[in-house]
Amino acid sequence: MKKIVFFSGGIDRSGGTERVLSLIASGLAKKDYEVVIVSMCGEKKSHYPLDDKIKLHFLEAKGFAKGILSNLRKLKDIVKSEKPDYWVDVDIILGLYTFLVRKKNKGMKWISWEHFNYFTDFPYYKGLRKFTRKLVCKKTDCLVVLSKEDEGYYKQNEKIKGKLLSIPNPSPYTVNKSSERKEEKIVLSVGRLTRIKGFDMLLEAWADVEKEFPKWKLAIVGEGEERDNLLKLKKEKNIVNADLPGFAENIEEEYKKASVYVLSSRNEGFPMVLLEAMSFSLPIVAFSCKAGVKEMVIEGYNGYLANPNDVKGLSAKIKEMLSDEEKMRKMGENSMKHVQNFDTDSILKQWVQMMDTV
Repeated sequence: MKKIVFFSGGIDRSGGTERVLSLIASGLAKKDYEVVIVSMCGEKKSHYPLDDKIKLHFLEAKGFAKGILSNLRKLKDIVKSEKPDYWVDVDIILGLYTFLVRKKNKGMKWISWEHFNYFTDFPYYKGLRKFTRKLVCKKTDCLVVLSKEDEGYYKQNEKIKGKLLSIPNPSPYTVNKSSERKEEKIVLSVGRLTRIKGFDMLLEAWADVEKEFPKWKLAIVGEGEERDNLLKLKKEKNIVNADLPGFAENIEEEYKKASVYVLSSRNEGFPMVLLEAMSFSLPIVAFSCKAGVKEMVIEGYNGYLANPNDVKGLSAKIKEMLSDEEKMRKMGENSMKHVQNFDTDSILKQWVQMMDTV
């Protein structure tokens, strides 16, 4: 039986990365792989359900840059005791640790699984991700990215020592056929209220949309640090039919009520919300931002794409969608068909094939 260790920043988090990790790890455990998850931070439990056979380790550090020496000692002990066949970093930045502890088991295959696109950097630890990306590309046995688009960026900009593969994330839902006409006329967007999600641009676009479609409502579901700024913008733009109801305990109900989904992000790795929306037969309007969006939204088939950060273009695409409810319904049906390419079984097969060839 092959053993896989997934190294996560924090399995107790409620983000899309952790959700996908729970799906892949549990799926592999059911396929008779021995699965272990090492979580750098956490409170002794996973936010998302895991297969009962999965073993958990928590380093109990309070952040990436705190307790580095302690983390390294614990990781070395885990590598030595678990003796994994495969070690998978669930975020390329964790490769800094793996590079230093790998010698404790020289026979294990090192896989880096990146969830952000090639151009992503963060204001904290500025430049560290770029440095780690180059290190990982030279040292890892396999780098897994989430889209063909992102795979192309790596090929153009980096020298890759091992394999480079794109394996998309799986949809967390089974297909939910709901293409009947909705009475509430809701356009939905979901995510943390952060600048990168572009909800400010969505509100600006909606200020124009609601003038022509006063019976339609916009719902931006989520919570975050940009709430006050977004509410201020809503007031400044005199927007009437837009709500920010906060975090939803049962997000499935929000998808079921909606008729259209809009993605207004400035930047993405592989937006899980699009897979979720497509699983509920929703047509999509989205910015064609980096990366992966164009592999999920096919122009004129299951949605419309606007150029990145083009607020007027986004407004025009939303209005084009709302103006033809029969086309909207058909695009929703096509979303339901297209999302089946991202079902968990199909993605698990790609993982097994990848590990067999590393």
